[in-house]
Amino acid sequence: MHKKEKCYQKSYRGKYVDFYPKVSNFALQYDLAGYFDPRPQIHICLGWGNLFINLPFKSKYNECEPPRYGVYYHERCFWFPHGRKIYCLHLPFEYDWVRTSYLRSDNTWENETKSNSKNFWKDEEWKDILWKEVYPYTYTLKNGTSQNRQATVKVVEREWRWRSFKWTKITAMKRRVIDIEFDDEVGERSGSYKGGCMGCSYDLLPNETPLDALRRMESERVFK
Repeated sequence: MHKKEKCYQKSYRGKYVDFYPKVSNFALQYDLAGYFDPRPQIHICLGWGNLFINLPFKSKYNECEPPRYGVYYHERCFWFPHGRKIYCLHLPFEYDWVRTSYLRSDNTWENETKSNSKNFWKDEEWKDILWKEVYPYTYTLKNGTSQNRQATVKVVEREWRWRSFKWTKITAMKRRVIDIEFDDEVGERSGSYKGGCMGCSYDLLPNETPLDALRRMESERVFK
């Protein structure tokens, strides 16, 4: 999560020291090697700027995920790498999933929670219950070829709350999206062994209809 191969602007890269000026999460870490670099590495970040110190000797490791030790902060948790293992300290204000809700045909919501699990992927079970519509969707490749697809659209809302304060909505974070399934591959990788995109989601803005959101995605989104 804190590898130096990430893209930073105006970085300094030297023989023994790399520095990337950017607001980032706290990290104090000793890696037995760098990213495909056999030299042991020290990573320091105190909230701004990532400093990597490459020690002037080689270890036996030359890989992307060498053993590492220390502590770093990510996604409202403290993580403690210890060799090949990693331990997590969950904090009270870490966001935890509360529900997933699908819009129903009658304009109400079908809610899934931890105590009430539901399999929304069984289309036959939900086909007459959940709201969905099919719209034409056109994606233009870099070479100018148009991909004409049918997009099946549903509406989904997810909610998270702070781990230790799930009893209050004050800590709630919600995200409402359109959930899209294409009838064929979309994007530059269509037809390759990697394959194109068969489904995705896109944020549904306030006062925006699902079709509006789909058309906005059609004009904005790039499937590489």
